[in-house]
Amino acid sequence: MEATPALSEPESTPQGIHSLPLELICAIFSLFHTSSTRKAQKTAPVHTLTRVCRFWRGISQGLPELWTDIRIFHCRPGHPNMLGEYLRRSNFLPIDILLQVSSDVAANQMAEFWSAILGIWAVSARWRTLHIITTAKNFSAIKYNVRRKDAPLLESLELRVSESQSSYQPSLSFGSMPMLRSLVVHEIAPQLSDTAEFVGQLETLDLFGASTCTHLVVDLAQHFEDSSQDTQVIPRLRHLSLRSGLPSLYGAFGVAFKSYISFLTTLRMGNFRDHNFQTLCSLLSTPFLEELTLHDLTHACWATFTGTLRDQRLTFPALRTLKLTSITQCSFHRHLLDAFPALEHLSLLDTASPTFFSALSKPESPSYPILWPHLRSLALDNADYRALCIVVEARSAMGHSVDILEVDTPQFIDAVSLQWLQKHVKTLKRNPRRPLDSTTSVLDATSLAHS
Repeated sequence: MEATPALSEPESTPQGIHSLPLELICAIFSLFHTSSTRKAQKTAPVHTLTRVCRFWRGISQGLPELWTDIRIFHCRPGHPNMLGEYLRRSNFLPIDILLQVSSDVAANQMAEFWSAILGIWAVSARWRTLHIITTAKNFSAIKYNVRRKDAPLLESLELRVSESQSSYQPSLSFGSMPMLRSLVVHEIAPQLSDTAEFVGQLETLDLFGASTCTHLVVDLAQHFEDSSQDTQVIPRLRHLSLRSGLPSLYGAFGVAFKSYISFLTTLRMGNFRDHNFQTLCSLLSTPFLEELTLHDLTHACWATFTGTLRDQRLTFPALRTLKLTSITQCSFHRHLLDAFPALEHLSLLDTASPTFFSALSKPESPSYPILWPHLRSLALDNADYRALCIVVEARSAMGHSVDILEVDTPQFIDAVSLQWLQKHVKTLKRNPRRPLDSTTSVLDATSLAHS
């Protein structure tokens, strides 16, 4: 009987790589790629430190313009030699100098300070800009140790006393400056040889201090009036800042001053406590004014300003930006709408805003369905976020949305209102909470979000 062969089990089909875990597949591929890829050999660096220094030395010696911007913030033993090296490498080109020493120079640093001052004054013929920001004591020391020098290339002169606690006002003498276009003087009385030589081309004038404002404004306006009687010269003054003092603006001088500021585009006024402010407001009839800043005014001065707008029916058709800072009992007046019909940017800092909020969110009258229809930017501090929501929503409903909103960060944040503002305002900028005792920095450093 023939034996029946035993049945053999079928061979199992080999499994592909796809059956392996994904992590193992990646590891195999990485190993294969690493082993089959040729490693690039490391090359020696092309530039050594010595070679880089040699290249830089050649470039710097061939470009004297690199050494024309000189800034001094401290008094150090090596600074006089460094200043001399900068002046030598600048190769007699016009230079820009900033000297900003915020504290009184100590006795052991006086030698370095004087070496720097004498080096700066020795090249007065090359000054293009000269900005000195230091204490009254340092200014007085400079005055008694340097001679009056001509500055034929000087275009910008800035003199600022960094602290105003001093009981006296220092002065500083300068010679001829026929190219001057910008003059900034704070709490110092400069002795200028002849303001008539640059009055016709001056573009920026920033004065802070009673005696400074009185003396310089009188000289400039009178010289401009004398020079324009026969030639009908158009003044180039475009930016004017007057704070803490005004000259007498009556009679012929008032007429001369009005003519001199007739083409302003930017005006800042503040820190006034005298009756001349009313006369100043009555002379502001420039149709080209684009930005107006009022700072640190009493309630009486604010009433004087709005009353002048009403009585003389002043209109500034080109004005786009209005900044009100540190104004006591500031309230909205209907005359502001007529005076600034094209307003686009409004800033209220350390200034009461409820009456402005009410006017911005409600129709003024049937003839004025919306206050300032072109308004697109608001900058505020100490603002109620919920009140801001009402303003933004009301103006959006009338087709005049607020696109830029700049606010401070209050101690306690209304999160719901903040989220609503972030959703409905295109650009919302939140600044750190600002101290209320910085008088000068508020005016100089505050800006709208659009700038």
